[in-house]
Amino acid sequence: MEMTFQKTTEELMHDIADGVTMQEFVTLNAEEMMQGSLSAYLRTMLERYQVKKADVFRKAGLVGSNYGYEIFQSDKKTPSRDILLMICLAFPMTIDETQRALRHAGLALLYPRDARDAYVLYALKNQTPVDELNTLLHEKGLRVMGK
Repeated sequence: MEMTFQKTTEELMHDIADGVTMQEFVTLNAEEMMQGSLSAYLRTMLERYQVKKADVFRKAGLVGSNYGYEIFQSDKKTPSRDILLMICLAFPMTIDETQRALRHAGLALLYPRDARDAYVLYALKNQTPVDELNTLLHEKGLRVMGK
């Protein structure tokens, strides 16, 4: 189930700055809070996109290890930012869905002023496979995904 927020992050920051108590803030904004774990979110994405984990791992270049399965099954395994981005590209998720996955993992969001992140955002927008993105990153002298 996709979480849809009614308030912007800026509006939430304004609510906090207005001096309400934390209890009031949480009560007023309960529907605005992210809930759930990364593994639960990824399993939701499997259902939404009607894909199998094995296919996601293959497209992400994560075959041959149990690491991918651990990410989907347990919140004890927090993937690196690159690994999670590779998984998101393999679905392929939208930019918003990918940013949400990064939030669930407590990782830095994609930032369009960062050249490498801009290429990742472009790849997400255009559903570019991980191997093609890595070729482009390499050609531009940027660190490839997963390295």
